[in-house]
Amino acid sequence: MKTASVINSDNISGLVQRTLNHVDVRLTDHGKRVAYLAGRMLEADGSFSVKEKQDICLLALLHDIGAYKTEEINEMTRFESRDIWEHSIFGYLFLYHLSPLKDWAQTILFHHVSASTLDGVDERIAMASQIINLADRVDIFWLNYPVQSALDKYLSQKRDDRFRGSVVDLFYKALEKYPVMEEWKDAQAFQKVVQHMDLTVEQCEAYLNMLIFAIDFRSRHTVTHTITTTSIATSLARFMQMTDKQIHDIHYGALLHDLGKIGIPVEILEFPGKLSPQAMKIMRTHVDITEEILGGTIDPVITNIALRHHEKLDGSGYPKGLCGDAITLEEQVVGVSDIVSALLGTRSYKEAYSKEKTLSILREQAGNGKISPELVGVLEKHFDEILSELNVKCAPILETYYGLTAEYDRLLEKYHNQKTFMPA
Repeated sequence: MKTASVINSDNISGLVQRTLNHVDVRLTDHGKRVAYLAGRMLEADGSFSVKEKQDICLLALLHDIGAYKTEEINEMTRFESRDIWEHSIFGYLFLYHLSPLKDWAQTILFHHVSASTLDGVDERIAMASQIINLADRVDIFWLNYPVQSALDKYLSQKRDDRFRGSVVDLFYKALEKYPVMEEWKDAQAFQKVVQHMDLTVEQCEAYLNMLIFAIDFRSRHTVTHTITTTSIATSLARFMQMTDKQIHDIHYGALLHDLGKIGIPVEILEFPGKLSPQAMKIMRTHVDITEEILGGTIDPVITNIALRHHEKLDGSGYPKGLCGDAITLEEQVVGVSDIVSALLGTRSYKEAYSKEKTLSILREQAGNGKISPELVGVLEKHFDEILSELNVKCAPILETYYGLTAEYDRLLEKYHNQKTFMPA
């Protein structure tokens, strides 16, 4: 099936930024400002290609993607932070294994270290890490001490120590060449250094997958949930003999359906039991958050597929309480597939359900008028084939997840009590 991607250079940057906003707005705003400062320094340098500048600016935007915990974000927003190496290690591994920025990922491992630590590191990586390092500290400094003379004193003290003298000079060159201080806090300034994202379809898809992994990898119980839902949905649609266009829309609707969970606290996502009414109310907001993240930039048909996966035919679902024909077949396919994915997967409060128990629950819901008996019938008929396809698609993701986790533990043990990093 060869169909056009709905993710492109025009909308992927907004999707990334709006998704990360729901981790913590301080994380994204800081990332935008650091990316802007780094971009101006790269422009002043002039030795990096357009593609390299774009990649480094995106890397700067994402440089704290390894920080998910509020307490670590709190620490990072202080000027003289202490123990924040965990997010550097995880960010490096995450971007290396799960983003289109693999070639530059080591930059993030070194983005808080002194210049002397970079001996033996590839020069382009070392230079990029120093640019992001200085941009990061300048941003935090200006937020805490908005006086240029104070910054001048700090950079003079750190010259040829934390920062290369050449990188400090590059920052001042950018100050002379561009209205950096006037533009720095402008939320739109980031767009001035990445005016038009020139990405291939494959790169855009990779960034979308990166967002999905950023959400699903928050817990060992949800590592493959989105991929599982998408695989079941597309297989089920094919066995329903739906058109290529319908399968295409279902594929992307399923991929996007849980983006909003990035804004739900892990303690609610992983609560070991029935949620309280208040917690359930918060959980249900993930659909509204998904809608905000999509921001009207995705085809309305696909958007509705993503947003209506919790609607039920009898009107008992959410967020709109739709019923009957108001829920399209494509939306129903993703809704049923989401249920199957949840039943087959482990959770903090349950083990994976067997084929028999899963089908029994689906039949019960169909009998109660909540989901389509026709869909359940097709799913039951082709269950083994659907699961066989699913296992093939999930295997490499699980391998990556457990490999990344093991590598993180190894690097954390190696570096946790050190003040500086050496090359991994």
